[in-house]
Amino acid sequence: MMSLTKWAGTTALFLFGAAGLFAQSAPQGIPIDDPTVIRKCGGCHQRDSSGMMRRLSYMRTSPEVWEQAIKRMIRINGLTATPAEIRDVLKYLSANNGLAPEEMKSGFWEVEHRTVGYQEDYVPAPVLQKTCNTCHNIGRVLSQRRTKDDYDKLINMHLGLFPSAMNILKPAKAKAVPVDMAAQRMITNAAGGIQFEQPRATPAGDAKFPAESAVDWLAANQPLITPEWTSWKAAMKTPKLVGTWLLTGEELSKGKIFGKMTITQGAAEDQFTTAVEMTYATTGNTVKTTGRSIVYTGYNWRGRESTTPNAAPALTAAATPTEWREAMMVSRDGNSIDGRFFWSSFGELGIDVHLSRMGSEPTALGTDISGLQSPSKATVKIFGANLGGLKATDVDFGKGITVSKVVSATPTLATVEVDVAKGLAVGYRDLVLGKSTAVGAFAVYDKIGYIEVGPDAQISRLGGLKYPKNYAQYEALAWAAGPDGKLHTDDDVALGPVQAQWTLEEFFSTPDDDDTKFVGNIDDSGFFTPNVEGPNQQRKKQANNFGVNNFGDVWVAASYQAPDGTKFKAKSYLVVTVPDYTMYDQPEVAQ
Repeated sequence: MMSLTKWAGTTALFLFGAAGLFAQSAPQGIPIDDPTVIRKCGGCHQRDSSGMMRRLSYMRTSPEVWEQAIKRMIRINGLTATPAEIRDVLKYLSANNGLAPEEMKSGFWEVEHRTVGYQEDYVPAPVLQKTCNTCHNIGRVLSQRRTKDDYDKLINMHLGLFPSAMNILKPAKAKAVPVDMAAQRMITNAAGGIQFEQPRATPAGDAKFPAESAVDWLAANQPLITPEWTSWKAAMKTPKLVGTWLLTGEELSKGKIFGKMTITQGAAEDQFTTAVEMTYATTGNTVKTTGRSIVYTGYNWRGRESTTPNAAPALTAAATPTEWREAMMVSRDGNSIDGRFFWSSFGELGIDVHLSRMGSEPTALGTDISGLQSPSKATVKIFGANLGGLKATDVDFGKGITVSKVVSATPTLATVEVDVAKGLAVGYRDLVLGKSTAVGAFAVYDKIGYIEVGPDAQISRLGGLKYPKNYAQYEALAWAAGPDGKLHTDDDVALGPVQAQWTLEEFFSTPDDDDTKFVGNIDDSGFFTPNVEGPNQQRKKQANNFGVNNFGDVWVAASYQAPDGTKFKAKSYLVVTVPDYTMYDQPEVAQ
């Protein structure tokens, strides 16, 4: 029998060895040294002598995911914190455990609230579609970096909070069936007779669970420490953004937008106040907003803009936004900002935005037209900065296009008359104004070849009673044949949106469903408004005569007549489905 002393010594040796092995295999982490984070989070996420805090030190993600994690701690784990403390924690974690711009880019569309074509198109591995993407927007997954151990803990957290996820992450494996117990199967042989086939035994399920395969992929492709993050962490600083910025944008169906954003310093180095003035090129309507913003991780711009009283008008025929939210990325050199303004209430509606610093030289941002026909005479509006006193000789539309007259010129808008020669090559042209060039500002074409409806497919959601509606915006785009002279080829030239007539047409998938009567309606700007959710007693499709919901699928059709009388028509697919009943974010916590 081993003596107590010998047993204690052996045990100590074993524990020492195990500790040594553990230390050698311990995952690399990120130290946490912020007093507020340690005070508010340290009760559950214990911090060791090297500054590592459980879970927190082993993940990096976007400000949005950190914010949702904080809300979850409040909602489920009883965290108490003031709004100021929450802001401090969020800012620190976004900087200390954030993402490099290169890492954020792949999932930034989720932050911008883009809803069209960003699911299967962006899933990098099939195993993620069968696991994470079953419930989550895949952008959420692409904007996280963790150690393998923490990915495993993330799976366990899902199984604990959402037990039904077991069917997705770790479904039951098939048991082995001996050959003599396998059921026979009746088949028809080549001669037409009937025979019994003895199937092979079913092998025991020894393949990895879907969750295990997903963790393996994520650990290999989205690890905690990357060269991109190491480089960015060393160079990270708050950008110097105070000044006037020129704005170019585009909104679905409404076309080009030009204007400026004035940025002034806020209460802290990374906080700013803003004033925006932007004009819709085709209508001349101007919208003015004021707002506030913050920059996380040295480049992640997040802001809110509210329309000022009596601001011009609606962005769609159906509604006027009172507030935009901004999600943009500041370039590494600090001279440009790119992203999206989207409606606070309806993220599916928004504006693609590019900002560049304004200088003292005349600058061309773009024109109100998307195409000039060869030959023709046209009046063109040039949007930009420092355009006062512009002369015809200052403007260059390229070979074969002559500026005959400057009708008017203000600092931000010049109107000119142009003569377009006959037989010009079809293609995109630059607008040159002194040292400034608006690349691809317009196209030269001979005739419209066809129109397309964009996007080519969308999802809209019923709502308006207990759940918010999800709208859908369409546009009709004109195209011309490119240099090869053939339509529907890669070199075709886009001529911008045209004013079309819009209708809904039946998509024949279920007999006598009459979807066009119930799913909603589309207005003359291509803006689709879905019907309300819930059973409709006017729509009875079942034998028991109960009313059914207003869901369905339809064609969205656009008809357009060109100036020369040629008629065009195109369609896009629209699915109108039930409301989005699940909200992973909890907005009431932030109120």
